[in-house]
Amino acid sequence: MKRLQRWLLRGAGYFGILFLFRHFLNGLQLKTTSTGAPAFPYIRRRRNHSIQILLYHRVNDENDCVFPGVPIEIFNEQMEYVAENYRVCTLDDLVRWLQTGDVPENSLAITFDDGYRDNYEHAFPILNRLELPATIFLATDAIDSGRMLWHDRVFAALRETRVAALENFGGHGSTYPLNTPAEKRHALTQWLNFLWSLDDSDRSRWMEKLIQRLEIKEPTGCDGLMLGWDEIRAMSQHGIAFGAHTVTHPILSRLSPQQVKQEIRVSKETIEANVKKPVSHFAYPVGRRDDFTDTVKKELRDADFECAVTTMFGSNDAQQDLFELRRATPWDRDIDSFALRLSYFKFASC
Repeated sequence: MKRLQRWLLRGAGYFGILFLFRHFLNGLQLKTTSTGAPAFPYIRRRRNHSIQILLYHRVNDENDCVFPGVPIEIFNEQMEYVAENYRVCTLDDLVRWLQTGDVPENSLAITFDDGYRDNYEHAFPILNRLELPATIFLATDAIDSGRMLWHDRVFAALRETRVAALENFGGHGSTYPLNTPAEKRHALTQWLNFLWSLDDSDRSRWMEKLIQRLEIKEPTGCDGLMLGWDEIRAMSQHGIAFGAHTVTHPILSRLSPQQVKQEIRVSKETIEANVKKPVSHFAYPVGRRDDFTDTVKKELRDADFECAVTTMFGSNDAQQDLFELRRATPWDRDIDSFALRLSYFKFASC
């Protein structure tokens, strides 16, 4: 798989045949076994049109070594390419097309998670100029409150610490050097995987241990980090939709049924009260297979949501469960690689 991807990227970059690759890949898809492994002869004709959903978080030029955003000019180039080559749709369109099976070719939706202010400052002007719809999923506890989501506290503490290493931390008692950006990013990946595995109370306990061990009294940097309701309402009047992403960004599969209901319904009601529009789309925090359950999906249906998006890789056709929609994050910085990766993502989706 990786070898094929590298070959395709090299071919597009060196020989300028991006259009041919894109046309070729859009009509085909990877043939796989029931377990998802590639199966001979590896390629088959695409049976149905599918819709891709792009996932972003932040758009800025801060070059943060802990939680980097997409640089503004790179995002602009990506959106210009998408506007020219794809039919960019709302999630309402996506749901309707998947329900009817009438999916237009080269359909794509744009989404952002959490609700960072740079979505308004940097992404929104680009989307508005190009007349591209998008959906921002809000974790409502951080909106106009001065509070940070728990993972942003981790990012800020790691960014601010001067500790050279964190010893004997987490379930395996590992030691993490913290002297370079690469070491910090590696430590962050390990810490998040550990914290995601815990229920709310245990995660809060380990969070406090982490911040204490990093010798940070309380992480700063929340001022101006998240959107405010005035900005949200302004975007809502110009093609940006808002979906729910819980209140406090917990791992829903680690909560009790009552906690799940509270996180889902309060986030929905809070957004609807402030935006004065119905909220019918949801994004699971973290969004891996283990981060939601059938009970969570039932609660979403009972709360009148029409779909929910994950962070699981893939595109979406008429057979896709509307409460397990796939998304992908293209990380390339040059536009040719970005363009080809979108086609490759569709080709490799099953």
